[in-house]
Amino acid sequence: MIAAPIGGFYVIESFINPNPVTRIVLRSAPVLPAAIWTLWFDPSRPLDAWPAPWRTAARVALLLAIMAFAVALLGLGINWLYDPTRIA
Repeated sequence: MIAAPIGGFYVIESFINPNPVTRIVLRSAPVLPAAIWTLWFDPSRPLDAWPAPWRTAARVALLLAIMAFAVALLGLGINWLYDPTRIA
């Protein structure tokens, strides 16, 4: 019951906040837990056959690539499409 207003405020704030960097961070941040779950805790881990140092390096590289994609698409892309200063 309490999570719905908090989530609504979060989404609204990620679109109307006057600071573009804050909007980018707010839109990209929810991707991080899903990426960590997928790379480290998902039962079907395809990287488990690799040696430990390679596995860790591959997971970190994939995490950075996922977050870069999220920032580019959700942050910069939506920021360009829906910039309050450009629309208003």
